[in-house]
Amino acid sequence: MPSKYPVWSALKLDKRLRELGCKLIRKSGSHRHYSNPFQPEQLITFAEHTGDIPRGIVEEIIKDLGLTREQFYDPKFRHR
Repeated sequence: MPSKYPVWSALKLDKRLRELGCKLIRKSGSHRHYSNPFQPEQLITFAEHTGDIPRGIVEEIIKDLGLTREQFYDPKFRHR
């Protein structure tokens, strides 16, 4: 696994979160709020803008999900 987190667009991140079982709960302005099937008390939130999501935000989302980088980036990994 590379030392840096790959850059992701908001659309790609949205797709991956849905693959993991997250559901879009609401939008407020440019922010999207998702349920977290791994840690239900923790919402996943990010701003949807054109361009890439900063790597630090992706890193925080992975931590909020309670997943490892390997789990998050493995396209076969899903919530059961």
